[in-house]
Amino acid sequence: MRTMTARGLFGLALAVLLAANIVVLAGVAANRRGEPEATLVLSERELQLPYRTHRENSGLALQMIWRTLPREREDDGYSYDSRSPAWLDADKLRELGFDPADYVDDQAKVGRFKEPIPRQVLTVLENDGEAHREAIRRAEAALAADEARWRAKPDDKLLKERFDEAAKRLKRERITASRLFAVDAGLDMASLRAQYSDRTRFLIVRGQIKPYHRPAGRSDAGGYLTGLAIENIHVPLHQRQVFDALQAQDQSRRDEFAAPRYEVELAWGRRLEPWIVEAAALAGQ
Repeated sequence: MRTMTARGLFGLALAVLLAANIVVLAGVAANRRGEPEATLVLSERELQLPYRTHRENSGLALQMIWRTLPREREDDGYSYDSRSPAWLDADKLRELGFDPADYVDDQAKVGRFKEPIPRQVLTVLENDGEAHREAIRRAEAALAADEARWRAKPDDKLLKERFDEAAKRLKRERITASRLFAVDAGLDMASLRAQYSDRTRFLIVRGQIKPYHRPAGRSDAGGYLTGLAIENIHVPLHQRQVFDALQAQDQSRRDEFAAPRYEVELAWGRRLEPWIVEAAALAGQ
């Protein structure tokens, strides 16, 4: 009886496992049916290897690095990435179903204002487009301003440090920083795709947005992009060759301004889930 019970439990567990695999495979097939929703070629700038790997874990996932173009800071006009883009204003919040008036910190409403709760939306990502060019322009302007301040007071060590850091930021922007920017969000896939029709440059994915609180009397309502539904891209075993040799290297010793070492062609399907079409090492690697 005990043997039969053990066999029965084993059979039940096997059936559950097989059923789960069938569901997963069916989802993959449904996602990849027909033409991809979008196909982008990204480099190591946008898809990064994990810093550490564990030998007992044979899986590999690339982390998708994306950014926003924030409101310019008053001090130097440059901010690397705050996840609070300029386009996420009061009008956009209303379009996404939020009421900006609910998120004002008013002393008369202490204890009664709403705590922002993230909401799932469709987020538009642009690769190597106008948002990245604007980021470079801001970095150039910040460098020019910091250089002018330092030249006016060449003995000021703090100004020299600011100038050096601005120079590094510009170099990083041109060589290694991600060129993948969140540029818009909405609730309707068809209208977003009509506006951002280039499926090799614009990607539409699921993400989350929440408003931020602001002091009473200020009209600059806004919010944060708190994350994307999928930010880690699984690398199948048959496409590992490009990455295995790189994983064996000490990532901590790599030059922070080194050029990207690989490119990956990614496709997103009907369910807005990605898969790797092809991965290739870049020249010199």
